[in-house]
Amino acid sequence: MINTTTQAILLLTSYFSKSVGDAKPLTPTEWGRFAVWLNEQGKTPADLVTSEPCGVLQGWQDDKISLERIEQLLGRGHALALALEKWSRVGIWVLTRSDADYPKLLKHQLRNSAPPVLFGCGNARLLNQGGVSVVGARNASEADLDYAKALGRRIAVAGQSVVSGGARGVDEAAMLGGLLQEGTVIGVMADSLLKAAMASKWRQGLMNNNLVLVSPFYPEAGFNAGNAMARNKYIYCLSRAAVVVRSDIKGGTWSGAIENLKKAWVPLWVKRDQDTQSGNRMLVTEGGQWLDGEAEQLDVQALSMPLNSTTPRTFDSEAVSTEVELSSLSHTSTEAELQTSLVTAPSREKTKASDESSLGLAELSFYQFFLEKLKRLGRAATIDELVAQWELPKKQITEWLKTSVDEGAVQKLAKPVRYQHLKVSNAESQPRATSDSASAGQMGLGLD
Repeated sequence: MINTTTQAILLLTSYFSKSVGDAKPLTPTEWGRFAVWLNEQGKTPADLVTSEPCGVLQGWQDDKISLERIEQLLGRGHALALALEKWSRVGIWVLTRSDADYPKLLKHQLRNSAPPVLFGCGNARLLNQGGVSVVGARNASEADLDYAKALGRRIAVAGQSVVSGGARGVDEAAMLGGLLQEGTVIGVMADSLLKAAMASKWRQGLMNNNLVLVSPFYPEAGFNAGNAMARNKYIYCLSRAAVVVRSDIKGGTWSGAIENLKKAWVPLWVKRDQDTQSGNRMLVTEGGQWLDGEAEQLDVQALSMPLNSTTPRTFDSEAVSTEVELSSLSHTSTEAELQTSLVTAPSREKTKASDESSLGLAELSFYQFFLEKLKRLGRAATIDELVAQWELPKKQITEWLKTSVDEGAVQKLAKPVRYQHLKVSNAESQPRATSDSASAGQMGLGLD
């Protein structure tokens, strides 16, 4: 049984068979745009199935989302009922952005571009635990597969969830490693969720409530390169740190890691190898960090709070500095962790921690925290000055500055080229949770 809000969102955004006819379901971006309009009109998705759509959508205009397309999608109620009955028999459930179990990390990181619907099986509550993602190529060596499995076990021992893509190779090895250690595992599937729900390799984890398999795509969809690329962002955004075990210089692992580096969702660690032609080495030149040491000795907790140090993250390594710079800030989940991560010098610990925590920085992305730091700088600075002061990759700072200038948050000055924050108010510098999006969440749109 599903409520009318879920019914409307499914009808508008999901496939129920391999073909849907002329009307294609709305993409996450299209749904975000449409949902915002509904909220602005004081309406909800449920109104579309309890009233005549024409009346509800009076005044709606969009070149790509025509009224005819919406009506065709809403007219698939019979197909939806058949699909839900079939999926429920194998334990597949549905989450929309308005549901309590929908992962908050996805909504925080992707906002209105988060998938409107998630199909899944297993323990849905695991989706809000976060964890460490482990990704890599399908055609990996035995050594890489052994490392991935050992890393999965290590993450489980540390009490964190293994997050991966469920694909053959590194992904599967890491997930099975976590389950063998009786840890919790999140698998983000790009295809064949229905088959995976019945696969023997996942059965015990599903029965023990240690595993959740989830997908934003039609549960019976076959492999599609576009879907495989698109789901990568969800793996990273469900995590608090990521480890690339093996990457080529193209393909899904590479594109997902590069997207994460550009968006700065989570710290990216790369297993060290000696292959000068590997994608691993290239990822480090793009801003990733080498991960040294045996998987069995890794300090998993430190992966999400990388200090400004080249010391290998193992328990038997020497003590590292307590100094934490911009590059080390993670999405800490408690105020105590936030205060610890913001210490820059013992003499300033109390004032610094209380000052930063008052801004709610635990909810900021790396990019948003970068803007806050730039604002506190209080003057114009060149890119080279920022690189020297914060010890971040020049490419990353350049990317953030370009984005902030385009958004109107930062001013670009000339002769010499410098950048200065536009001194927005504290309220404006907080994460973009507008009154509209808050009310949208209350109305069942799941935009918060």
